[in-house]
Amino acid sequence: MQHDELWIGTMLEGNARWVLVKSTNTVEEARRRHGMSPVATAALGRLMTGALILASSLKGEESVTLRLLGDGPLEGVVAVGNAQGEVRGYVREPLVDLPLKASGKLDVGAAVGCGELTVSRSLQNGEVYTGTVPMVSGEIAEDLVHYLLSSEQIPSAMLLGVLVEKDYHVAGAGGFLIQPLPGATEEDIQAIESQLGLLGAGISEMVAQSENMDELLGHLMGKLSYHVLERRSVGFTCTCSKERLSGTLVSLGKKEIADLIADEKAEMVCHFCNEHFQFNIEELREIWERA
Repeated sequence: MQHDELWIGTMLEGNARWVLVKSTNTVEEARRRHGMSPVATAALGRLMTGALILASSLKGEESVTLRLLGDGPLEGVVAVGNAQGEVRGYVREPLVDLPLKASGKLDVGAAVGCGELTVSRSLQNGEVYTGTVPMVSGEIAEDLVHYLLSSEQIPSAMLLGVLVEKDYHVAGAGGFLIQPLPGATEEDIQAIESQLGLLGAGISEMVAQSENMDELLGHLMGKLSYHVLERRSVGFTCTCSKERLSGTLVSLGKKEIADLIADEKAEMVCHFCNEHFQFNIEELREIWERA
């Protein structure tokens, strides 16, 4: 699969930082693996892109897990991103379909519903920091901005979008984060707000219409000065394996494993990537011994 890109930089003479992600191929891979409806694709694509943005400030083996637990028909959306630019995720009900909003856009807010956003950061020292906030709209970008301000006291502006075509494939997906730094003036903040207000299209449409990241960034920044500090590849990557899932079977206990042996086979499916793993009777007997 072709990898997408994440760029990090500064703007307004170093008075603000930004992160830009093109995640079209990443979200399309998730859609293909999970067989999702358009609104489920949009919800998971936005959350996965948000996870890549939040994970961009991490290092080493650190990761961030985003959980949207709403009362909408999707029944929850989960995404995990790490410092290497790897991301994975799933929705609990991937086939949910809803009418479009009056604007013709996918109704992600209604699909997610009302509930809580939980953000967990796993750091290199083994510590895990978790914060939970009520969801603002279920549209995801607003919810992440609310989390960053209320839990981490970081004022932010964020754009997230996924453009799904009639044949269900992802034509464009991306995200853009701007955060004023301590030296930012009121004029800097007004300049950022003014530029964001000038954007005529959503970020997913801009991704789909741009030839490359340079062109996309130029459209987003307009006349504002900016500097690119780092460029990374990002993509859909799952950490599952047959060996890891065999450990899950071990945890079931000998009685349950014996029942599987009686059936002479077992199958496990990874929530995050929908990969199917088959265990034959010899493998199940070995797992029974380990248990």
